[in-house]
Parts: sequence; structure tokens; C-alpha cells
Amino acid sequence: MDAALRDRWLARAYTRIAAAGLRSGAARTRVVELLAREAQCLIGVQTIVDRLRAEGSPGSQASVYRVLDELQGLGLVSRSVDAHGVSRYEIADPDGPHHHLVNEETGAVEPFEDPALEQAIEDAALRAGIELTGHEILLRGRRRPTGSA
Repeated sequence: MDAALRDRWLARAYTRIAAAGLRSGAARTRVVELLAREAQCLIGVQTIVDRLRAEGSPGSQASVYRVLDELQGLGLVSRSVDAHGVSRYEIADPDGPHHHLVNEETGAVEPFEDPALEQAIEDAALRAGIELTGHEILLRGRRRPTGSA
């Protein structure tokens, strides 16, 4: 976990939540704090619910989805849907975006960074006359056996 990212995101989240006129109720606060700690990369709703319950917080999927929808509307979380239609969420960090690789054999989601890919995206946006405000790359595949090209 990146503590600086956690703290930066929490400050931005509480500022935007207050500016939107939303109360800092117990359920919203628990979800926001869990996301800051554990959603720096994609996390599923059931995992969020399970972790809240493990912490002693009663949490329903409906209330978690409601908070996630609010946070997405405020630009605080990003949602990604996998090939099976399962939604996963992560905190939105405009200062440090990363991309994801979904291992189709295990279902594991791994973050990755590639400076050459970032440059190619910026170049493509420039050629298309687009002022780039964000992007997301999701690769799906399997690890190649060791020694294969």
C-alpha cells in the first residue's frame, strides 16, 4: 500500500463528498477508508463487503454499491468490468494512473506500467486532435511459459 496515495486520496475524497452535500455517515466512512487502504488496484464488491464484516462492520452489498456509485459519480473511483461481467473498483488517482493485466487462468488482476505505452497513447491523442484527460488499458491473457517468445 502506498501511504502517500492513501492520504492524498482520502483528503480529496472527503473534500468532494462534503462539497457534494453528502453526509459522512458511518457506512460511507467505512467504505471510503477501506477503499483508501485496499483499493489502490482493482477490488470486487464482495471482497469489500467481506473485509468490512471482518472488521466488525455490518455491510450489505446494496449499501456498498450505493457508496461506490456515489464515489464514481464524484470521480473518486474507477470501475472496470471483467470478461464475466464482474465489476471491480479502485480509487481514481489522476497523479499516478496504472493499467491492468487480468490473468485469464487465475483471475488475478495485476497492475502494470509501461512508459513506451504511455508515450504511444499521448502521441495517438495528439494525432487525433484530442486533449487527453485520462485513459485505461486492460490486458487479458495468460503468462507465457518460461523461455517462449
